[in-house]
Amino acid sequence: AYSMIHQPQLTAFLRQKFMLDWDGIHGATHWARVLRLGRYLASAHGADQEVVTLFALLHDSCRQDEYRDPEHGPRAARLVREMNGTLYIISNHQEDLLATACEAHSQGNLSDEITVQVCWDADRLELGRLAIKPDPMRLGTDAAIQLCAHKWPYDHIGRT
Repeated sequence: AYSMIHQPQLTAFLRQKFMLDWDGIHGATHWARVLRLGRYLASAHGADQEVVTLFALLHDSCRQDEYRDPEHGPRAARLVREMNGTLYIISNHQEDLLATACEAHSQGNLSDEITVQVCWDADRLELGRLAIKPDPMRLGTDAAIQLCAHKWPYDHIGRT
């Protein structure tokens, strides 16, 4: 599928739009770690790298509260559909995967769609930033489950 991400424009747009602390627990450093984990998992499982990349940048971009914000996923899914063709160009299928991944990413579900599951696993492996060890039963990819046995996904546990 043909796609293109205008990364500098997308980053500038998100920085302007993001209502919380850019360096906070749901900000840019979290997105960067989700991106690193997501690319690793996508390579291991053949998931769509562009969807995973956009998920990392967009999934928490519409948060209005660091702690309780159950509507942030659906808001991000709407943003995904609004921005396609402007800040990135992805196929309708990729847009559907990305919107699904964003909409339900904080619900703890598992998905039969590997790209959606990779997105969710990348985000869940990042729970270490909240001093929460991810539950392997809530991970849907073998690579993510294996990472649970290693220190590097949570090397920032306990840091402030």
